[in-house]
Amino acid sequence: MSLMNESFLKHFWQLNRFAIIGLLATAVHLSVVRLYFFQIQDPSEYTANVVGFSIAFLVSYFGHRHFTFGQKGSFLKFLAVSLMGFFINNIILASLLKSAMFSGWLAVTISTLCVPIITFILAKFWVFK
Repeated sequence: MSLMNESFLKHFWQLNRFAIIGLLATAVHLSVVRLYFFQIQDPSEYTANVVGFSIAFLVSYFGHRHFTFGQKGSFLKFLAVSLMGFFINNIILASLLKSAMFSGWLAVTISTLCVPIITFILAKFWVFK
C-alpha cells in the first residue's frame, strides 16, 4: 500500500473515531438537557445547555484522548477549544431563541449540532498534535 493511501486511511479512521466520540458526547449532552427539561418546572435553555455541556465535555476529552487520538493532549487546550465551541453554540442558541421559531430542547439540539467540525480541526492540529 502506498504511503499516500496509508496516510489517507489513518486520517479517515481518525475522523470516524472522532465522529463516534462526538456523537457519544452529543448524545450525553442532549440526554442531560432532555432530563433537565423533564425534571425542572420552569427550565432555562441556557442552564440546561451548561449542565449538558459540562458532563459531555468530560466524555469528549477522555474519549478523544484514549480512542480518537490515542495520546494525552492538553486538557487546558481542549477546554479552551470546547469553551469556544460552547460560546458559538450559545450564540446560535440565542439567535434561535430570539427568532421565536425554536425554543426548548429543539433549540438546544440545533445549536449543539452546529459546532463539531470546528472542534475536530482544532483538536487534531492543536490539542492532540
